[in-house]
Amino acid sequence: MTLWCGFACSQAADVDGLILQVRAGSHAYGLAGPQSDEDSRGVCIPPKAALLGLQSFEQIQDEKSDNVIFGLPKFVRLALEGNPNLIETLFTEDILFIDRFGQQLIEHRHLFLSRKVAERFGHYAISQLKRLENHYRWWAQPPQQPVASLNSQGKAEFPSAKARQAFDQATKEWNHYQRWLRERNPARAELEQRYGYDTKHAMHLCRLLKMGEEILRDGQVLVRRPDAEWLKAVRQGLFTYEELLDWARAREEGLRSLRETSPLPEEPEAALAEQLLIEIQEGYYWPRS
Repeated sequence: MTLWCGFACSQAADVDGLILQVRAGSHAYGLAGPQSDEDSRGVCIPPKAALLGLQSFEQIQDEKSDNVIFGLPKFVRLALEGNPNLIETLFTEDILFIDRFGQQLIEHRHLFLSRKVAERFGHYAISQLKRLENHYRWWAQPPQQPVASLNSQGKAEFPSAKARQAFDQATKEWNHYQRWLRERNPARAELEQRYGYDTKHAMHLCRLLKMGEEILRDGQVLVRRPDAEWLKAVRQGLFTYEELLDWARAREEGLRSLRETSPLPEEPEAALAEQLLIEIQEGYYWPRS
């Protein structure tokens, strides 16, 4: 298999065994702005030596951007776990390249849909919310560098184990804050200055929660967002910070209710998905005459 680093997202990657490549990220959602990167995601058949021999293969990735090609076994495994990025790969209409094996995979995408998928979308959303809350706290009330009392030998001393534990925790928080300042995306920092919080995180939080609702209620994965204009308004500060938290928590509660009435199965069709994996790889390397 040809290993690569970097490819143009506007055309299929030059990867042996490629069966599917799709546009990903903001362009696929219909939420791209002038500065949005071109991202893609794809699937390939691993080299025969990785299937039958001593080699191993999981994925290849452009180190400079979010362009990745998964080996089919890893793709199937993660999709069965409800990974949102890979579920979106199966359901997007923004296809850059597909062959008959990729088409076979797409035709069986229903095997991967279950209530677990919506749970994973919700989990991703809540992780976005926690990240947003941390950054808001650091932006609104920056932590102070902790200073320990020193004894006559110049070593830190504490009146109790609890005080030492509090100092260690404050130091950890301070180090995380300093790392955030160093690695902070300038565009994100501008959003925080303008709106009081990272509205791009907020936009994707809202998208994930609404997609989770749609999956549970309708069994649909709408990658290109029908609510794109509303989501762009969220990015432009539609909500105050407090309104966003209230909206997100209400939607999170709604996901729990929808889960009880969803038409989707509790778990994906793992056995059938495994059989599909075998059939595609056999068909690729050992086609029947």
